[in-house]
Amino acid sequence: MAKRSATHMEAQRERIMRAAIACIADKGLDRTSVADIRRKAGVSTGTLYVHFKSKDDLISAALSYASFREGTAPETWRETLEILTSLDGQLGFDIKTVARTRLHLHAECALPGHMHDTFRPILQNILDFTSQQLEKFEARGEIRMRMSPAQTARALVGVVDGLLMIALETDRPLEDLRVDLVTAIDCMIETRS
Repeated sequence: MAKRSATHMEAQRERIMRAAIACIADKGLDRTSVADIRRKAGVSTGTLYVHFKSKDDLISAALSYASFREGTAPETWRETLEILTSLDGQLGFDIKTVARTRLHLHAECALPGHMHDTFRPILQNILDFTSQQLEKFEARGEIRMRMSPAQTARALVGVVDGLLMIALETDRPLEDLRVDLVTAIDCMIETRS
């Protein structure tokens, strides 16, 4: 069998992680099986296990994949605000997939156990990174926060996830949330010219 290129292997790994995210959005974390992910990715079981040693390893990688990575973060507050209030989705996923995946993961990771232990440092890294970005934007005079950077980062994540959850639970069109998101963020952060 011919050896696969690094580019091919990375593309395959990404396809599997994206399939995991889509499956979690559809079924939830608990009801998503390795077979579901494998089928969605269009790979064999052996191929999946070449990239990931277990379902937990795969879910951990997918969680990290879905968060900001070095060099992908917005450079200005305006760009950040656009991402926070954009309902076009992320990473090529529609907003409903993004919202359902986030909420399934938050629910599962709130319970003690492996997923809690896996998600806690990822979420903390997201909060720390967001706090650092906010601090940078404030130091440059782009914004003024009404709370500390750490409090503001936690509030931003809570507002976004809370509004998404309420919209899904009340069958409100997700596209209608932009005004609510902008208004809520304006209560926490004053944008300066």
